Amino acid sequence: MHEYLAKAAKLTGVELPALEEASVTSERLLSGYKEELKKRFSTDCPDDIKQTDIVLCGSIAREECSFQSDCDYYVLQDGASPTTTRSLIKAMQGIEKDFPMGKTGGQNVFQGIVVAPNLYESIGLESDTNANMTRRILLLSESKPVTDWGTTHATVIGKILERYCQDYLSPNRNESDPAHVPRYLLNDLVRYWRTIAVDFGTKRWHNDDENLRLAKLRITRKILFAGPLATVLLTRREIKTNGRLKDYLTKSLAAPPLAQIAKHFESMCDNSKKAMSVLLRNYDQFIGILSGHKRDVLKCTSGDSKSREELKKQCKVMGDNIQSSLEQIFYKDPLLKDAFKEYAVF
Repeated sequence: MHEYLAKAAKLTGVELPALEEASVTSERLLSGYKEELKKRFSTDCPDDIKQTDIVLCGSIAREECSFQSDCDYYVLQDGASPTTTRSLIKAMQGIEKDFPMGKTGGQNVFQGIVVAPNLYESIGLESDTNANMTRRILLLSESKPVTDWGTTHATVIGKILERYCQDYLSPNRNESDPAHVPRYLLNDLVRYWRTIAVDFGTKRWHNDDENLRLAKLRITRKILFAGPLATVLLTRREIKTNGRLKDYLTKSLAAPPLAQIAKHFESMCDNSKKAMSVLLRNYDQFIGILSGHKRDVLKCTSGDSKSREELKKQCKVMGDNIQSSLEQIFYKDPLLKDAFKEYAVF
């Protein structure tokens, strides 16, 4: 489990058994993927393979994975040949059979090939499709490379952040100037959160049995937004000058979203510390549901109508508790409330 979460849990006296188990499972699966890829490319390795990375997103990157979790990945390529990228896709398809997980997410976001420049050259306007934006934001907020042979994952993240921070770097600004909240990135984070909320409405229109997706939107997806939001809003508190902006964002966004909030636990007021305790406890309970048989009840593929409705209500209570906790931390705590008021909406 990430050090920020472990420390916050210790200070609050909250036990996080589901998150601890999920962290172990995530590391086990990630290590398994890495070892299998090494075997498959140990003797027949393309010359341009260092211009690629296989990127895992979702719960495994957030260290919240179970063997029922979705397996969301894509090949990130930055100049490699089609033959090389195709070989990586086929390798991952084979590995999936050895390390079975849930189904990959839809909307053609995963299990394909992503051309790196699209992520940092096409930000905004018509060329920035929902899929492109989703891949970019998830690359920043919940991604891990499976491969060890290159630096494509880190390089592309650096280029994305350079694009987002360009207004505050030379030659546009003096890098010794006081640090600014990167509005460009902030606006894209908000756009992503609103987009997945709108997309949920469309999916619900087509499918009434959306208990699992709704619970994820209220809990894990909301934290996926709130964690990076806290990182961005606290920029001026965490660093002094624009010259440190890119490095600060790179290191901070590398932590799981929940850990990005927990990182600031000791700086919160007493009411927010209590709220953080509630948030951690409820989030852990939900991860426990996703890791067991109740996941299928939420998916409406198991259980009767009564058990489904009861579990739906339980998840709503968890979501409401997390919502109240976030409102305390972001709206009322001196740590965040002024920055939230200044930047988050207008």
